[in-house]
Amino acid sequence: MIALDLLEPILWALRWALFLGPLAAALLLARRVQQSRRHLVGGLFSFLYGLGTILALHLLAIEVGWWRYGGDVLMIHGVPADILIGGALLFGPVLYFALPNVAPALILLPIVLALHGTMFASLDPLVTAGPNWFMGVCLVFLVAHLPALYLARWTATDRELPIRAALLALGYGAVAFLLVPTLVMLAMGGTWEVGATPRWLLGLCLLVFGLSCIVGLAAVQAFVLHGEGTPIPLDATRRLVRTGLYAYVCNPMQLSTALAWIAMGVALANPWVASAALMAWVFVLGMVRWHHRQDLEQRFPAAWPKYRANVPEWLPRWRPWIPQPAQLGIDPTKASHRAFRDWLRSRQAIGIEIVEAQGWLTYREPGETQHFTGAAAAAKALNHLNLAAALLGAAVLLLVLPLQYARSRRTGPRPTEIGDDAT
Repeated sequence: MIALDLLEPILWALRWALFLGPLAAALLLARRVQQSRRHLVGGLFSFLYGLGTILALHLLAIEVGWWRYGGDVLMIHGVPADILIGGALLFGPVLYFALPNVAPALILLPIVLALHGTMFASLDPLVTAGPNWFMGVCLVFLVAHLPALYLARWTATDRELPIRAALLALGYGAVAFLLVPTLVMLAMGGTWEVGATPRWLLGLCLLVFGLSCIVGLAAVQAFVLHGEGTPIPLDATRRLVRTGLYAYVCNPMQLSTALAWIAMGVALANPWVASAALMAWVFVLGMVRWHHRQDLEQRFPAAWPKYRANVPEWLPRWRPWIPQPAQLGIDPTKASHRAFRDWLRSRQAIGIEIVEAQGWLTYREPGETQHFTGAAAAAKALNHLNLAAALLGAAVLLLVLPLQYARSRRTGPRPTEIGDDAT
């Protein structure tokens, strides 16, 4: 270990340099790549991903004693806000814009080794290293910095859509459900303590929060499967998504965020956190409606007005709006298929045509490029019943499809069929 023995004023100046340096570098490098819109979007996504995940990991590091920061100015529960923003900039857009064609692992490995060999444990009182601090540094690089750089790279080259959508969902969750409530409580008062909340109420809040996460993640998954894009307008879908939970409500992501904030506010007995749900409402009134007018109405001049006239923004329909029937294929020689067919009919499933075919349970929607088999087909069919069944189907798809995707990366994809081989 190299002891730097820097004076304390220099260490505090270093704190601001760790913020202003990456900020200036990001702006200058962005001008260099301004001719490539997707590169700029990739850099922005990497920053947003890093912002929430770096905070979460640094809070974990402080909690377990890997390190702690000195000072009491511009702190977010012990994490300097300027260093947080600077780190998200440096290990996101700055390194990506500077080295766009270098593998992220090759960029970060020398930095990790340099931190181990020189600076990190020599910066007291700016940061004081504790036991096993290097394990914490490796965790931050593996979970926050490395995925951020890959996210930028894949976004710029329009590759690995399912993985980058998952990273965007993770980064959004860290910002929305960790960073935003923390800032609200720092400004208005409150803590993360839930000990005074009755257990029955806490359980109810956890249930609402879990359901809201299913809604939000299912919306992201639908954008990948049916829209061939992400929910973020800067990386928009190529096709209008009207299936899944989008057959019940126009803005499932904003609805899920609002419900989650309300549940968190009730669990924390903090009305200010709950009132953050107003931000989701304002966002829909402003950004989302503006985006719909400027983008969706122009790209889908016939489909979007018809969809919007039948599906509400906030209060979901109980039964789905399905303009064209989907097709569910069952094997009549299998008792489980016949029982599922009869069950759907007894509950008056709408917008679905049941046909007989040999083999797996299959599901196809008109005009869609993806077909589903097995458990995934059954989950898609649940969308034709009601909102409760659709939520159950969405939860099943969130479990089944990522496993199938991971398998397809090892064995080779089946381009038109998604699901497992279960019947």
